[in-house]
Amino acid sequence: MARGGWRILIGLALTLTLVRPARAQEPVRYTVQPGDTLTRIAARFGTTVSAIVEANGLMNPNLIYVGQVLLIPTSASAPASGRIHIVQPGETLYRIALRYGTTVERLMAINGLNNPSRIFVGQALRIPEEAPGAPTAWPSPFEEIRVGLAPAVQGRVFPVRVRLSQPATLQAAFLGVNYPLAPTAEGGEGLLAVPALQAPGVYPLTLTARGADGRTVSVHLQVRVIAGPYGREAIRLPPDRQRLLDPQLVQEEREKVLAACTPFEPERRWSGPFRYPVENPEVTSPFGTRRSYNGGPYTSYHEGLDLRGTVGTPVYAPADGVVAFAGPLIVRGNAVILRHGWGVCSGYWHLSAVAVQPGQRVKAGDLLGYVGNTGLSTGAHLHWEIRVRGIPVDPRQWVEGVGPG
Repeated sequence: MARGGWRILIGLALTLTLVRPARAQEPVRYTVQPGDTLTRIAARFGTTVSAIVEANGLMNPNLIYVGQVLLIPTSASAPASGRIHIVQPGETLYRIALRYGTTVERLMAINGLNNPSRIFVGQALRIPEEAPGAPTAWPSPFEEIRVGLAPAVQGRVFPVRVRLSQPATLQAAFLGVNYPLAPTAEGGEGLLAVPALQAPGVYPLTLTARGADGRTVSVHLQVRVIAGPYGREAIRLPPDRQRLLDPQLVQEEREKVLAACTPFEPERRWSGPFRYPVENPEVTSPFGTRRSYNGGPYTSYHEGLDLRGTVGTPVYAPADGVVAFAGPLIVRGNAVILRHGWGVCSGYWHLSAVAVQPGQRVKAGDLLGYVGNTGLSTGAHLHWEIRVRGIPVDPRQWVEGVGPG
């Protein structure tokens, strides 16, 4: 996995890249921001205007300017409500919460913040007293943990990489799904998925290492999930296809798809971004769109990406894989499912014809079949989806190469 995809370093390395809160013996350096006054700054740090004036030798407390660096007296740099952290370039509230072992919601509450995205460089944030601060070390055998693409987004994946001091089997648990991590020379790595309908919030992520002797050690982290950019879509089905909405029929076929998609394989068969499975791709219905069928409620969503095509348009493998399923389904029509390793699979629905066999190995660009209008479809198109441990995720993330590639 390309190292550029890993955006947050948690653990000892992270504590070295972030500025530690000021010690009692050190003055806090604060950079004046637009709209600041000495009164506001003093209140933020729990000190007085006169103390700041004296510490900085100011002649006029009303004459401060944006960008000016002020020393905050040490006697007031640690207010009773907790420690102080000065926001540094590139930091987010989520990252600061991880740094101190607290939550975004707790930081927002104690600092009176309305929007977690609106913090600025030089801003002084109070850290809750109960926050333990960055750990001096992870419990053995954990040495380093990397979590990428923060915050996580509905319907997208984020990578996890772990370095261990000794060999162990690694597993991640997130939102009720277990993710075995593929072994590496240093530890393990893998991809975790956020369901498209998961409510925004902060959720626990547990990493567990199992040694050769059967003993386990776990580390508990938090992952913030934000909403994805998904709209709504009302679909009208002709009378002859409405029977395909039968709940029992839908569930039986879903179980068949999950049986082909969910198994974890430690071999990662793809490298780099995926390609689109048709030439000159044109998206007619994006992933994640909340859907209503025949005037019903918006209780489902589009689990893939619809690409325009005419009957007979060739469909190609977007990445290397093994054919896990090839044949007819009732709702999805003629279908192909590829397994790419790491619990990742891709599906191709509504085909007019299938050109591969189960168990066949394919390379990126190999022919899989042809666009059609079979199953629950209102016109010729290709429905393309990607799942991680059975959870549908946005294929656009994979062709953009912003995480999994």
